[in-house]
Amino acid sequence: MKKLILIDDHKMLRKGISSYITENSDWTIFAEAESIEEIPAIVKKIGSTEEDQIVAVVDIQIKGTDENALRGFEAVRQLAKVDVPSVIFSSHDTGALIERAMSSDVGAKGFVSKLSDEKMLLDAINTVAAGKAFVQPDLVSAFMEVHSLFSVLTKREMQVVKLIQDGFSNDEIAAKLEIKLSTLENYICIIYDKIGCRDRNSLLEKLT
Repeated sequence: MKKLILIDDHKMLRKGISSYITENSDWTIFAEAESIEEIPAIVKKIGSTEEDQIVAVVDIQIKGTDENALRGFEAVRQLAKVDVPSVIFSSHDTGALIERAMSSDVGAKGFVSKLSDEKMLLDAINTVAAGKAFVQPDLVSAFMEVHSLFSVLTKREMQVVKLIQDGFSNDEIAAKLEIKLSTLENYICIIYDKIGCRDRNSLLEKLT
């Protein structure tokens, strides 16, 4: 059977997606969640459905007790560990967020804006279920522009950029990467030179 997981903290939106999908396809709703804390129970439930095809639709921002605003990305990571591909469905559809969602660090297989219609989301679900990646067509150019921008960075520099995007301070980033603050500041200077930025704000502006 084709089963769908809906992860979004807006109940009415989940209800609308559920109604459209079940009325216009052979997908059924397997599970719903509104917070990151509910994901482990869903992952455990997936273990008994090995014969089913499962895809998740995940919003970037969902409820949770931690301070990370991008909890949806963590949900995608947890689901990927049990081979469930995810389609990000979000109103936050900048090129930088699409690139981040589709990166190996997060692992989403599809991205659709909430400004699009339900048919676009269903197309994404079916494409991802077939083992292919899907980015909403009118978002591809923004995604590719940022993807090209990031291609000049090393793996370590990308780690730094992602943590900057997540809002961490230099001290916090240095601690997370277990490097000296002076080393981190050197990385940041190199990143600014490569991307053509003068400070953190201009870097973030370039990635939106």
